[in-house]
Amino acid sequence: MSKLIYDVMQRFEVENGVPHLVSTNIQVIQGGEDLLSLATSLLAKLGFYEKFEENRTSQYIGFRLKKPGKGTKRYQLVLAQRKEGLCISVPQNIAKPYILEIFRVVDAPIKYEFDLGEAEITEARLWVLPSKEDLFLEAIKSSYGSTAIRLLKGEVVGRLGAHPFEYEDQFDNGQTFIGIDYGGNEFKFEQLGSSDNYLILMEDKLFPYTWQVCITSSEVLNEFLAYFAKILMEQ
Repeated sequence: MSKLIYDVMQRFEVENGVPHLVSTNIQVIQGGEDLLSLATSLLAKLGFYEKFEENRTSQYIGFRLKKPGKGTKRYQLVLAQRKEGLCISVPQNIAKPYILEIFRVVDAPIKYEFDLGEAEITEARLWVLPSKEDLFLEAIKSSYGSTAIRLLKGEVVGRLGAHPFEYEDQFDNGQTFIGIDYGGNEFKFEQLGSSDNYLILMEDKLFPYTWQVCITSSEVLNEFLAYFAKILMEQ
């Protein structure tokens, strides 16, 4: 049976002379390969280090362009080992064209008017695994109906309102048009099918210009890094 050696880093905050544990960072340094080590190995195989330089800290590994253009000196990729898995952060402007935002419509006051209008609230930002797109679309059709599939046009990017439905109405001149409304304000992740089909993007509080995903599977890590490393290298 092989031995595993772990590198454990703990941070404490002292208040009134009493230490409180703030965070714990654990890495496998011998006898096994953790997701962080796997990620850097994958990036090396993809040729990522030819264009990006690595900066290691106790909390994360950040990657900047070796020859940054104007406004691109920030990290373009951040890896951080957390208790919930390997968290990977990518700039929002890079990720946005490749994600799906789910929103719901709520009543909202109209400025300067004593009436209510509508506002869109983003409930989730998702990156759907390319290998699971068909399964994801099947779940969307099951939960939101065929109208949602038509709105997405077979894609898993852009914006989609929860529970969309079509209705027919007429203009004053008698012309008929098809409109889209949203039936219900409730959103649940269960409506999207298996969570194995997508990753949830959250704002990275340390790097607020990025969105962050947390990964616990080597297979998903392979698919995510292969996808976004290529996009980043093509900048």
